[in-house]
Amino acid sequence: MPRKISRKGLVKKLDKVFSIYIRTRNAKDGIVRCVTCKDPLPKHWKEVDAGHFVSRRHYATRWNSQNVHVQCKSCNGFHAGQNYLMGKYIDKTYGEGTANELITMSRQIKKFSNEDLKELIEHYK
Repeated sequence: MPRKISRKGLVKKLDKVFSIYIRTRNAKDGIVRCVTCKDPLPKHWKEVDAGHFVSRRHYATRWNSQNVHVQCKSCNGFHAGQNYLMGKYIDKTYGEGTANELITMSRQIKKFSNEDLKELIEHYK
């Protein structure tokens, strides 16, 4: 009988699957470019991060694909995600005001059931 995966395990698995989805969705032959600094040296998708505009701690937007985009390790880690530039990119890509909508959405309490998490894992696979 298969072992039941814990809630923590489901969140971890979803984080991994979602990160791969984000980093590969716009890849051309496995190569991507940071959306904030437009790094002149594009990198393989395995060398970059899935950078969140609104922090991952907000579950309402944690796995929202408009909130998360490819970022180089420098922008995401050393420059705190370059939030201003990320917000501009989000508004340019999805329409003016989208960044503010994500911020508003992040303030909502969102509880995911284990079934919700499993569905998201399958969706992003």
